[in-house]
Amino acid sequence: MEKRRKPEPADFGQPSAPERDAEVPVTEKPEPRPPAPEEELAELRDKYLRLAADFDNFRKRSLAQGHLVRAEAYRTLLASILPAVDDLHLAAAHDTADEAYRAGILRVIEKLDAALAVVGVERMDPLGKPFDPRFHACLAVRPAPDAEPGTVIAVHAYGYLWGDVVLRPAQVVVAQSPADGEGTDGWGGADG
Repeated sequence: MEKRRKPEPADFGQPSAPERDAEVPVTEKPEPRPPAPEEELAELRDKYLRLAADFDNFRKRSLAQGHLVRAEAYRTLLASILPAVDDLHLAAAHDTADEAYRAGILRVIEKLDAALAVVGVERMDPLGKPFDPRFHACLAVRPAPDAEPGTVIAVHAYGYLWGDVVLRPAQVVVAQSPADGEGTDGWGGADG
């Protein structure tokens, strides 16, 4: 039986003779060189341009969002006021023997229109104009021999715009051509 030699405490962690004599290459990390002034200037310019573009995009988003918030606020306000305004328009259109009463209603309507105009809201008057689904909601199509087909012949409720934003489409009746009758959709096509 072969005897093994017990390692001595001094043997632990000490390299053996061949390991001590071998040359270990030392890799030196090169010191980072400072960037050239031109490179640093280009990098800073790039950061500046990106930051300026980010800020410009933020500004545009904020303006657009503010525009949408205002449009929604106007829609909400108009939704609560417009039924009363519609009633005033109906009262003004109603035949009455008292012209002073009718004139008073028309003055109130003018004042409301002026107040809405201050904030950029304008009333659309589509009567006699071609039907446009972007601005009008068609409630009915009726024969109208004296009107061009597709023309608004009656307004049930005026529409309102705020710039290019439709706050409420006008509710209208559209003329149907006299030749169109039973079996057509009023626009020259077959029902179906």
